[in-house]
This record gives sequence, C-alpha cells and structure tokens, in this order.
Amino acid sequence: MSITDMFNYLRFLGLPVVIVVGVELLLIAGYYTFYYRKRRREEEPWLPMSKLILGALFIGYIVFVLQLTVIGRGTSHFLEMNLYPFGGYIEAWQKYSLREFQNGIFNILMFVPLGILLPCLSYKFRAFKPLLLVVVCATLAIETYQTLTGAGLFEVDDLINNTLGGIMGYQLYRLAASIIEHKKVKIKSLLGNLSIPIAIGLMFCAMSIVYNQQEFGQLAINSYHKWNMKGVELSASLTLSPEPNAAAVYKRVVNNDEIAAPLRQKLELTELSVKKWGSDRESVLTSNSGIHYTLFQSKEGNWSLTENDYVPAQDSLINPNSMLEKAKTIADDLGLPTEKAELRGVDDGEYAWSLSQIPGMNEDYWTGDFSIGLKEDGSIYAINSGIKHNLFVRTMDLLSPAEVYKRIEDGEFQQLQRNALLTKDQLEIKKGDHLEIKGIELIYMYDSKDFYRPVYQVNGTYNGDPNWFTLIDAKN
Repeated sequence: MSITDMFNYLRFLGLPVVIVVGVELLLIAGYYTFYYRKRRREEEPWLPMSKLILGALFIGYIVFVLQLTVIGRGTSHFLEMNLYPFGGYIEAWQKYSLREFQNGIFNILMFVPLGILLPCLSYKFRAFKPLLLVVVCATLAIETYQTLTGAGLFEVDDLINNTLGGIMGYQLYRLAASIIEHKKVKIKSLLGNLSIPIAIGLMFCAMSIVYNQQEFGQLAINSYHKWNMKGVELSASLTLSPEPNAAAVYKRVVNNDEIAAPLRQKLELTELSVKKWGSDRESVLTSNSGIHYTLFQSKEGNWSLTENDYVPAQDSLINPNSMLEKAKTIADDLGLPTEKAELRGVDDGEYAWSLSQIPGMNEDYWTGDFSIGLKEDGSIYAINSGIKHNLFVRTMDLLSPAEVYKRIEDGEFQQLQRNALLTKDQLEIKKGDHLEIKGIELIYMYDSKDFYRPVYQVNGTYNGDPNWFTLIDAKN
C-alpha cells in the first residue's frame, strides 16, 4: 500500500469517527449551554469542559482503532499466528520494502494517541505501570479477537509495535507536561522522552547506510524463517556436485527519458499533455496531420505508443515482405534489437519479436518482447516495447549444488505459495514430511537495486506434490 493509498484508506475510515465526534460535540454544546454555564456561577460543575472534550476525542479515537482492526475485516486468517519477534522488520529489510516498513511504523503510530489521552483523562494513568498495563491489554484484546474470528493474524510484532506506540505517546505527554511545568525545554527531558522516535530514526539511518554501502540489493527470497528439519525425510535423486560455479551479474538499464525524443522526431509528433502516477508517465501527442497518439512509460522501462481511436483492419497486408522490412527499419531506428530477436508472428499488421537470448558471460543481455503495428499504407498505429536491457556488471562465484542441498538440509529456504489452494498448514515444514530434491537449475531475478542476479530454482516432490519448488540465492 503506497502512502497515497494509505491516506485515502484512512480518510475513508475517518468518516465514522467524524460522525461520532460531531455528535459528541453537539451534546457537549448542549451540556455547556443548558448546564455548565449556569452551574459555574453557583459552584464547581461536576464535569469540567476539558474532560468532556478529551473524552469525546478518546471515544472518536477508539472508534477509529476499532474500524482499523476489528470492524469490516475478512475471516481468512482463522487461528493463524506469527510468533516471530521483529519478523516484520527482518522481512522488510530482506525485501527492502517501503510498504513493509510502513506497516510497522503505522502500528506504532496507531497507539500513540492512547498514551497521550489516558494520562490527560485520569491521574492514575500518569504513572507508567498502569498505563503500560492498559496498552498491553488493549493490543492483546485486539490480537486475540482477530485470531479467534479470522480477522487477522496474532502477531508478536503487532504487540511490540502497539506497545512502543503507547509508550511513545506517554513520553510525549510527559515532555509536554515538563515544558508546561518548568516553562522551558530541558535537554534531559527532551532526549529522554523522545528516546523511541530517536532510536527508530537512528535505526533507519543505519539501515540506509548499510544498504547503500553494499554492492547488490536485497532479494525477497532471502526473507524466511529457518525450518526445523529434524524428523523430515529429505533425499535427492540427482548428482550433487561439490564444484563451485560462476555466472554473470547484470543491472537493468531504464532509459525512459531517451525514448520520448526519438519517437517525437521519428513520427514528427508534438506533446500536448502529460500525466504522472508516481514514476509512470502518460503523454498525449499529435502528428502534423492531426492524428493523436498516447505514449505510456512505466517505471520498469516498458513503454507503448498507440494511435487513439484506431482499430486494426482484419485484411492481410498487400506486400508483407516489404512491410516487414519497414517494421525492422523503424525498430532499428528506435533502438529495438531486431537482430537479436526472433520474429514471433504477424497479426493485423502488427509484427512481434521476442528476445529469449541466453546471457553470455561477458556481454549485455536483453529480454522481453516488442512489436510494431503498421497500417496498409505503411504508417505506424502502434509500437510496444517490453524490452529489458541488462548491462553486464561482473561475474560472481556461486554456491555448488552440494551447498544448495546443504541449505535445504539446514532449513534455510522459503516455502513459496505455489498456488492459491495451499493453506498455511500445508506450507509448514514439520516432522514426518517427505521432501525429495529432483533438480537444481540456475535462473535469474531482479533484486531491490535492479541487479539481475543468478538464483537457484530447486525442484522436487513435497509430500506427494510433484510441483514443489523453492528459490535460493546463488551468491556464495
């Protein structure tokens, strides 16, 4: 979930809170008008206005938290638990995923208001222990409800994050109280009461430094919990060579800025408007004859140019050979490598090529598909490119097949959700399971820094399922 998506989601959930707080404020206005103002002239009112307003905010906050954690959630996680402490942060680091980090930080922030409002509402919660007890009991109640109803997993990480959030809110309350009492900011109080956000900030700075210093990015397949393989019947029906291997490493080259200018020049197009969604870009262009085109460019480097409102004719082209040569010339002019690609077919004047080149040890590597769509008069109606240019970086020493098998033997692998029908229980490695390794092959995948890296795909049969496989980082 992106920051924009999260904001829109919170705005949607905030509607019931606005309604509840609005009703409360109307009741408070009535209380002030018909009781508080008159009673204050005679004696101290039994309920101060400040407490009423704080109480209204507290109720609105409780409704908001219940909306997020209890109301309207599905039932797909019945009695599921994740008891690995800090597993979410480890997974976020292995994937280097902003979304995963956001989830943890949001769970902390969600309980900050609780740590602020409770001491404001009652003197007994100005002591740390009673407040901590309420915070822990509240998050335990939410996690237990989610587990028993299937509305979510019982996660130790949520318990830790929510508790940290409550403590952070309490520290912010103490800091504000200290400033009000002493009429100044004490450095000791400031540092002590901001210890949690300072620690979190330092942690993220350290992670960013480490990540930027390391040569390669993170691979999501390295995010796993080590399985206990004791009692698991493990075997191999292939020769496990102890000899180390080597393979090339590449880096994806994305040059979106370099395609728009050649397209405009080649087709004599003028840009009319541009829309952006994050790193994706869509522009409307027009030719000298008034024909409108849409150019879409994705952050992954894919792009497409299509003529608006044009439907390809079903008739065969009059001279397919000359049209093919024309399509090749256009592709070459735009840097699309027809000489390295295989012509996949022709459909409605659209010539499609596919790149399935096996990477060499010391040369660049192209993958993907591209196509040129031509009308009967030879003019262009569509160009699509899913080409990924992988720049050769260096060779890398790899694990040997025997070392890969040792990783399986030690339980250092991820159980992949091979199909949607597999349940969580079926993905748990446990005593009595049978796993036979039948093949180990080298494939490639992108890491979080866009390096195209070698990975071992280990195939086998798991408890009678012949489609079992896992992926293991090939880097030695």
